[in-house]
Amino acid sequence: MSKNSSANSLKRFLLIRTDRIGDTILTLPAVTALRSQYRDAFIAFLAQPYTVPLIEQYVGIDISLSYEPHGRHKGWQGLSKLSHELQELNFDAALLFYPRVKLAFAIAKAGIPVRIGTGYRWYSFLLTERIFEHRKDCQKHEAEYNFSLLESLLPDKNPQPQYKFKQWLPEPWWEDFRTVLNSKDYVIVHPGYGASAPNLNNEQYRLIIRLLLEKTDWTVLLTGIAGEENLVHEIAADFPEERVKRVVGRFSLAEFFSVVRNASLLISSSTGPLHMANAADTPLLGFFCPAKPHTPDRWGPYDQQQWVVTPDLDWPEICELKNCPHGGCLHHLSDVEITEALCTQRLNDL
Repeated sequence: MSKNSSANSLKRFLLIRTDRIGDTILTLPAVTALRSQYRDAFIAFLAQPYTVPLIEQYVGIDISLSYEPHGRHKGWQGLSKLSHELQELNFDAALLFYPRVKLAFAIAKAGIPVRIGTGYRWYSFLLTERIFEHRKDCQKHEAEYNFSLLESLLPDKNPQPQYKFKQWLPEPWWEDFRTVLNSKDYVIVHPGYGASAPNLNNEQYRLIIRLLLEKTDWTVLLTGIAGEENLVHEIAADFPEERVKRVVGRFSLAEFFSVVRNASLLISSSTGPLHMANAADTPLLGFFCPAKPHTPDRWGPYDQQQWVVTPDLDWPEICELKNCPHGGCLHHLSDVEITEALCTQRLNDL
């Protein structure tokens, strides 16, 4: 579909992003850009079930759809069910931000007239409009790569990624949480990372907590998902429980987003919660490997890149996460460097 074609005649859009929380969040500004051009359109977002509660809090999405590859959409029979479900919604255009052959097949089988996605897959012939960019080259931010899929749909605009979440309304559980917290201000330290990118070690996180206890009167929330109990308990050992709260697997994703939105600061490595904080305008401090594919140039917090810390080492062009030549690049950040980044720079700016 060319920029001079009948883009404005499109009325029903399907946006597809079915990977992790951070990736999904970095796709949401595309909703805002699309809605600004097609104010009366019907916009649906297809995602993994566990990210749907977050998507439901976003302005501009008319319906959230759940892709369940291990459940009702499992196998080719399940995929036929998905394509039938999509066909019933009569979409005019589908944007495949996370290329997967089964999803490309599903939108083609559903007969969606305009199907946009990467041109660098063997199954790209299933798409009607192909975008020829190698994201692995990390030439720009992931949110900007996502915007590339919108170019023919926004012929007269060159938008910048912007987030627009629904207004936060306190819920009954929030008051109970604040009572337990017993503090007006709190900082989130999130040491989990899903093994998808380099991370600080436990002692570095313990240093960060010590500095926070010394330099602020905030409560520290040490957070994690179910299965990270041992990690959180080991890092929290010997810290006063009235100042360092262990919060593991307590909140739903929607509840945790409320906690993030109201925090004074969030500290983590390259994680979904870091992107949640950036999307909510919550101050953050992030720790990243500078090499591809983990570079903050592509995966950093889009609006707060100045608060990213990377080690100064000799780098191969491509990071080998499991065979890092430095034995874990972030572990080489010194106590002085971490203290400088947190105390002299980040805290002084708040």
